[in-house]
Amino acid sequence: YGVEKKTNTYTMASEPNKIGAAHAVEAATARRLARLLADGRLCDAHAVVSSKHGVGPGCNPATGMSSERVPVVRALLAAVSPALEARINESDREILMPTTVSADGLRLTLAFACGCVPDAWSDRLRRYTQEEVRSLEKSLDASGLSAWWGSWCAQLDEVRSFEGPAPSFKMPSLTPTRRPPSGDMRGAASAGAWVLAAASVLAWQPAAFFNLEQGGFFMDDAMIKKNANVYEDLDWPRLLRTDYWGLEMFEEGAWTHKSWRPMTVITFHWNHALHGFDSSGFHVVNLILHALCGVLLGVLGSVGFGLPRAWSLLLVALFLAHPVHTENVLYIVGRADLLCFLLLLLASLVYVPCVAGRSRSFMSASGRLLVASALTVAAGLCKETGFCFFGLLAGWEILRGLMLSGSCHADWRRWVRLTVLLLLGTGSCFWRVWYTGGTGIERMDPHSNPIAVQEDPWVRVLSYALVHGLYAKLLVWPTFLCYDYSFDAVPIVTSVKDVRLLASVTAYLGFAQLLCCSLRVLLSQRKWQMRSREGPIVGVAIILLSFLPMSNIFFPVGTVIGERLLYIPSAGLLLTLVSLASHAPTGRKNLLFGLLLAAGLACAYLCALRVPEWRTAETITVADGWKQTRSSRVQFNLACVLLKDKRYEEALATYNLAIAIDPADHDSLPLYHAGQILFYQGKHEEAEALLTRAVSGYFSPLTIKEEEIWHDYGLVLWFRDKAEAAVENLQKALLINPTFTKALNNLACASGYGALSGKLPR
Repeated sequence: YGVEKKTNTYTMASEPNKIGAAHAVEAATARRLARLLADGRLCDAHAVVSSKHGVGPGCNPATGMSSERVPVVRALLAAVSPALEARINESDREILMPTTVSADGLRLTLAFACGCVPDAWSDRLRRYTQEEVRSLEKSLDASGLSAWWGSWCAQLDEVRSFEGPAPSFKMPSLTPTRRPPSGDMRGAASAGAWVLAAASVLAWQPAAFFNLEQGGFFMDDAMIKKNANVYEDLDWPRLLRTDYWGLEMFEEGAWTHKSWRPMTVITFHWNHALHGFDSSGFHVVNLILHALCGVLLGVLGSVGFGLPRAWSLLLVALFLAHPVHTENVLYIVGRADLLCFLLLLLASLVYVPCVAGRSRSFMSASGRLLVASALTVAAGLCKETGFCFFGLLAGWEILRGLMLSGSCHADWRRWVRLTVLLLLGTGSCFWRVWYTGGTGIERMDPHSNPIAVQEDPWVRVLSYALVHGLYAKLLVWPTFLCYDYSFDAVPIVTSVKDVRLLASVTAYLGFAQLLCCSLRVLLSQRKWQMRSREGPIVGVAIILLSFLPMSNIFFPVGTVIGERLLYIPSAGLLLTLVSLASHAPTGRKNLLFGLLLAAGLACAYLCALRVPEWRTAETITVADGWKQTRSSRVQFNLACVLLKDKRYEEALATYNLAIAIDPADHDSLPLYHAGQILFYQGKHEEAEALLTRAVSGYFSPLTIKEEEIWHDYGLVLWFRDKAEAAVENLQKALLINPTFTKALNNLACASGYGALSGKLPR
């Protein structure tokens, strides 16, 4: 403010030239002035300076200032050196200003502190400040300050005499202040980050040629082929009343997973409409979405939190290289997390100017709020986690409002936006729960989440704590990956003495440490330079908001551990780590960059090893089947592959291993298929024993139809000369599915032959 061009130099106008006597500092007003300038509220700032500096009638032009306190000095010192601000606050002394300090010098100093100086002056002033403040911090006394002020003003006079083209006087940048690495570190860091990015791309390259039809539809991916919303004409009423797997949600007695994700299902429909199932298109779309998520995460780090270019690129490369993301990209149903996170990143980028106070008009801010809210709702329709991220935008508003204003009395526009976000977030979460009929899953699969069916609440608490520790291990040490962690991959914890709980304690302490470090970085930043310091705490918030819905704390989820659930939490963790490292002291910063780069290269190597294992259903089943020997379902799937290859004895042995892992018969499928093999081998007595256990156990409607088990059990009973029981079970199969052709045919044969042979009454 108050700047006018005079020939080729800039001077501060409409103020006296000199400050007469020494004046004490008024800290509260100084902070207020700094906040106003940082917000760009120049008229308000001018009014504060005018009222405090005695500008106007009654002011002595000769001395320049009245005897009132000058509110600028503390803000200048604090802006130049955080260490000085801390010592000033501790000393509780009056800081005297020498009479030689010019009003022009004060204004230009404050403009420099707020990022408002001409481009041509910035570098020289910054170098001078860094050199002089180091010596000043060692001794804080009146003589030292006086000498420093005199030297500083001399420097300002020299800089203001800059000759040449008139530089443009700029307001605070719309993007956060970026502090690039010094010296040769900048080039080396960028080169290292580019190498990691290239390694990440090479690791994922084979996946672009994976073909669903040739490779097979693996586990839940088979539901894509069975979902009528995917392969038939789009029926909007049907889409809105069926879950992610195409099962009816509102029919009485119907089983549903309650994973309602209509927007993700629409993308599957578009994929099928473009190229059918016999194509690599499903994988290519997932790869593109993953790449976009990585790039937008880097853009958010740069635009939203002021990460230097090399650090932003490192963040992108780390995210793309993390091997835990292979399940999200190569397991087609993992697209829900990809779409959800992509839309959340877009919402955050749209909303950054509102949070930073750069949308000057109310209509502009309202438009951004509307678009960001719509994107967040769309993310929730891709996966229910998205609705929780209204809390991230609201928390970001509160954080920026408090830090800019220094109190809870933020700008009224900010309070309006905050209220809208809280109402939309609360309303959308309640509506989602109401629409799907709650969060609980009827007939919870005890095999997929055995902890949820434990009756002892203490056992559930301890076991879920162990799960949290294992999730943390997957994030920081992803050397053991598996597509399934069902019973009994994670044995139940029954006592606090279980040594495995050390992983949980480590995870909780690690998260607490991240939170403390993030808060320390946040609070150490000057209030008008907050943007570059918010990255760590926002990353922690992303971890928390995305992890809570999958943590089993509020409601049980359908799987005990799912690697694809870590997609968004991993982004929060990486944003936190990279942001914290970028704010470390210079020497330590270079070391941390190197460590993160090395960790990223290791992740890229692990990712390159993991991607080919997902080429076909058989390759991933065999790869994980040999290493995950504690999971009954993994062993069952391996046995199915062996059975398909006609390796009957190996298949039967593997089915028996799956049965041995699950003595309580949480899942009937291993019993059923082992019984089938024994039946075809003519071992009817052993087959009957297994199928008797199968029909009384649990089997998921997602994997097999109930009528199949009752039908095959009936056939075994017939060959065991139990004709009446055989007919009874065939009839049960028809009660479940009256159009079941095999059961109709075999029931007719059994009834007729049984009556003729005397096995059944006529």
